[in-house]
Amino acid sequence: MSAEERVTGKKMRVAVFGAGKMAFHHIKAISLQENADLVAIADPNIDTIRHSNEFPPGVSLFSSAEDLLSKMKPDIVHICSPPDTHSALAELALREGANLYVEKPFAMSIRDATNIIALAEESGLRICAGHQLLFEEPSQKAKVLMGKLGRIVHVESYFSFKPVRRSRDGRTAISPLDQLVDILPHPVYLLLHFMKFFSRQNGGDPVQLRAIDVNPTGDVHGNLHYRNVAGNLVVTLEGRPIESYIKVIGTNGSLHADFVRGTVVVLAGPGTSGISKVINPYSQSWQTISQTTRSLWKRAFKKQKSYPGLAEIIRSFYKNLTSDEPMEISNEAILETVSVCEKITEKLKDAEAEENARAEAKLNHLETQLPLLDRTRGGVLITGGTGMLGKAVAAELRKQNWPTRVLARAIPHASKRVPGVEYIRGDLGEEISLDAVKDISIVVHCAAETVGGKEAHTRNSIEATRNILTAMANAGVRKLIHISSIAVLKSSRETGAPVDENTPIIDNSEEKGPYVWGKVESERLARTKCKELGVEIRVIRPGPLVDYEAFEAPGRLGREIGPYFICVGRRRDRFSLCDVFLAAKVIQAYVEKFEDMPSTLNLIEPDAPSRADLISRLLHRRPDLKVYYIPFVFFRTLSPLMKLLQRLIWPRKKPLDIGAIFSPENYKYDLAAYIVHHAAQSLNNKTSYVKTKTLPTTYIS
Repeated sequence: MSAEERVTGKKMRVAVFGAGKMAFHHIKAISLQENADLVAIADPNIDTIRHSNEFPPGVSLFSSAEDLLSKMKPDIVHICSPPDTHSALAELALREGANLYVEKPFAMSIRDATNIIALAEESGLRICAGHQLLFEEPSQKAKVLMGKLGRIVHVESYFSFKPVRRSRDGRTAISPLDQLVDILPHPVYLLLHFMKFFSRQNGGDPVQLRAIDVNPTGDVHGNLHYRNVAGNLVVTLEGRPIESYIKVIGTNGSLHADFVRGTVVVLAGPGTSGISKVINPYSQSWQTISQTTRSLWKRAFKKQKSYPGLAEIIRSFYKNLTSDEPMEISNEAILETVSVCEKITEKLKDAEAEENARAEAKLNHLETQLPLLDRTRGGVLITGGTGMLGKAVAAELRKQNWPTRVLARAIPHASKRVPGVEYIRGDLGEEISLDAVKDISIVVHCAAETVGGKEAHTRNSIEATRNILTAMANAGVRKLIHISSIAVLKSSRETGAPVDENTPIIDNSEEKGPYVWGKVESERLARTKCKELGVEIRVIRPGPLVDYEAFEAPGRLGREIGPYFICVGRRRDRFSLCDVFLAAKVIQAYVEKFEDMPSTLNLIEPDAPSRADLISRLLHRRPDLKVYYIPFVFFRTLSPLMKLLQRLIWPRKKPLDIGAIFSPENYKYDLAAYIVHHAAQSLNNKTSYVKTKTLPTTYIS
């Protein structure tokens, strides 16, 4: 029985390999299909994920793809696992008689892609690659309008993206190169599709990739050619603003399909007359404004029920499985996309290897000029040592000749490492090797999750704290500096007094969002476990961290809206924060004089800058912005109305209290001022300063 006969006339049984973010988009899109039922999901980490994610009722969960296939016998498998697993899982599913939907990248090499397609054809099964942008509204509109453009002479595919820290599994670090490789199929298949738009049915020669210029830290530029059509490919992690579009130029006009705004702007006709030159800008502006408004309206009121283009491509694929119609995405198109991506990836890897070699040589040279380490004091292990604060702490400690080790998910690029600092691979969300804490006398625990939902913060903040303390206890390390956050404390509005080190931690932390909840629970856990394990603990709670040398505006300062920055508060109002290098110096002081230091410190700069000072720094980097100051009373007054609007638009989400977010806090700076003032002197003369100065006894550990 053929695959088509097997699935015709009844609901198709669907399984998903992978349970990450993209897999849940697939689960939602599958639920919208009338002729299919999701029956099973497989993921190696399913036992961890099942407790924190909401899976559809009645769906069987497996940790093994093999077990799923043998027990559930699905008609279709969606592969949404990490890219390097796609080929093996695709072959496994095909051998078990399942049709395939494979997320991008379809395969990492043309050899693997050819093998998958050959196996599918031999088995009478069908496959679909994750080319969902072809099914988004801009692409669908563009296909209808292509006939107006005459003979196609040039196509440009441009994608700019914001770099992310994590891969799609949410656990492993992702390099710029890995992200470029992961993104690459989207702009490539769009470019190939529209370059060959009028000759796709006739076969013909493959597209030639004539030139590639790459920067593995963020850019790909490619020149392609097909018959008499030139193609230009640009993929960038650095170019701004964020844009994703395909532009087609013909002998009788141009077309611009924008996937961010959901618009298609067409300028038909040669545009050579004087009247055309005048009218075209108005036509272009009107189309952009009207279509953008419509797109925003649609998104605001949730008319888009799944990831754009995903439900549509799945619907088309499932329809093809029950008919004799050819697949809209041909096997030849899949192979050509994989071939172009593989060539670009090879170029990226070669460029990365060359850059790594140069960076390693420079790092080695710098390390030869460093003074010898003082190993008599033991060593310092820093978690989160590749982040903004952790990296600054590592640099400060190495300046003082401390043996310094950083525990990281992945060893950073040589250009990102601090000279003289040891880097060791390890995942804080899992059991930590004793090698990480060997010869360590004190741990500075900076690591914490900053994005994602409750699952991510449970793993990377709370369980990370538990795991590092367990490793410390097993290795006999008895000193911990735990980096928390000033956000864990109740506000002065709640307590009726300025916030200081004795202010209680908030009770309803889950209502403050996953980040605050994770910080609260990890601090509580750290204090409890340290007492159980006999580990001495010092807790430092920095305020919002900033780097004055590369200033980014903290969220509570205001928001950037297009070309404007809306600053909340008056120019002269002080803004409580902490410079990352100041925080690093204070942490260094804690390492040097651990026993003498206060058990808890709220680290806020005593001499807080004004909002005008911070805006001046922002404008130094961003002179394009125009700043408007809005007083707090405006947000306090509008807050009830904003809550009501949020409930109407997003009834299932808890509304944000805009007034509370931007409301100024009243801090007591006494202890922070004392520590900051004397830290440098203490480090210079190595004397104990806390117990030889006048300090309230409530702050002495």
